[in-house]
Amino acid sequence: MNNSAFNKTIEQKLIKFIKEYRLIESGDNILISLSGGSDSVFLLNFLFKYKDKYKITLAAFHLNHLLRKESSSDQRFSQQICSQLRLPFFTTNKNVKIYARRNKLSIEEAGRNLRYKCLKEFADKYSFNKIATAHNLDDNAETVLLNLIKGKGLRSISGIPIKHENIIRPIMCLTKSEIEKYLRLNKIDFVEDLSNQSDIYERNYLRLKIVPELLKKFNKNLSNSIFQTSKILEGFLELFDKILIEKYYDLVSLTDGDLILKLNSFYQENKIIQTEIIRRVLLEELKIEPTFKIISDILNLVRLQIGKKISISDEYQVIRERNLLRFTKSNEKKSVHIKVRVGNTYSINNQIISVKKSKKTMLDTNPNNELIDADKIVGNLIIRNWKEGDRFIPLGMKGSKKVSDFLTDAKISVKERVLVLTDDEKILSVIGHRIDDRVKISNDTKNFYKIEIKNGN
Repeated sequence: MNNSAFNKTIEQKLIKFIKEYRLIESGDNILISLSGGSDSVFLLNFLFKYKDKYKITLAAFHLNHLLRKESSSDQRFSQQICSQLRLPFFTTNKNVKIYARRNKLSIEEAGRNLRYKCLKEFADKYSFNKIATAHNLDDNAETVLLNLIKGKGLRSISGIPIKHENIIRPIMCLTKSEIEKYLRLNKIDFVEDLSNQSDIYERNYLRLKIVPELLKKFNKNLSNSIFQTSKILEGFLELFDKILIEKYYDLVSLTDGDLILKLNSFYQENKIIQTEIIRRVLLEELKIEPTFKIISDILNLVRLQIGKKISISDEYQVIRERNLLRFTKSNEKKSVHIKVRVGNTYSINNQIISVKKSKKTMLDTNPNNELIDADKIVGNLIIRNWKEGDRFIPLGMKGSKKVSDFLTDAKISVKERVLVLTDDEKILSVIGHRIDDRVKISNDTKNFYKIEIKNGN
């Protein structure tokens, strides 16, 4: 095949791919992610050549990662290309090593996160409706293999999306060798990233050491085969998601700021459905990376007794309650121990609590407020956290009961927030829930105290 025929074949292949996946529409304003390497230079030149055909406007963005001594020259090279083509060029510097260290990420993850963050910021600021990145067929194969090796699940081995939100990947149908051959034949310069030849990075090790062996011993068209398989899987997942979303909203709801998973129906679902519902709660609702361990821990919690809980991040915990799982923000149990003066008010755990003198005949419509017999109090009044081993005699009962058992039986959702009012001898009230039978009022009661609770928000 001569040079002209090769160029035409490559370009027609791309035009067909863009049309098949509806990546570009007339009037699009596209921001291209330009590193200066072969893939992004190819993408820039192709879109520039066909910008009138597609009736699009173009600009480029370059992120200087400050990782290599050549980083500044790559930045200048990218700027020169855009200057020659008279295309708008945007650039910024970010210290990827510092970002990686602060966020406990690998250099590769940190670079990717920062790049997409900056691309979206510039696209929003300058009204680009699409962002084009230069991922190729080999990139997709490497991503699928890496995720498969790491056991990241079905979604991760469905490959790099050809289109996701406003991000498009128009050259995903080409291999690296096709791209570089096109650039050589057309004498288009690009920069070589020497770090790509180092196998200290996971992706480079896979590309340099493992993929060549797979190509030699198993499949010369490895990237194409993986692409076809990953797209078939992607299609299955799209169908699966339509089924999943219906079940999701039947099983998951928002109550008092917490996410609630209804277990009665959850038990009846297939294990894959259960896993995917939890994955969606973590990723979409709580913005937590749904690792295999976290998902397994939550599934195990389903089988444990009421009251058990696990921490799934610095911010969130999951509590096993009767017939449900509660995903709630972790509130470290604040130590509360307050000596109460009758008539004063106290702001505790978003509640306003007071103990006031009262009369039996006073009308009170708040069911959380409680009247007790003031003459049955011994010594000081204290508001404190309930603790393991606390017992009281719930109103109407003869024998004592553990506060923890009372809260479980009463289906109290967040036990950590519950406080008790005590005197020097006993618990007078599990505040807002039940007074002790020993301080209940009677016809003989002469002095009344009202325990009053208001929302502090």
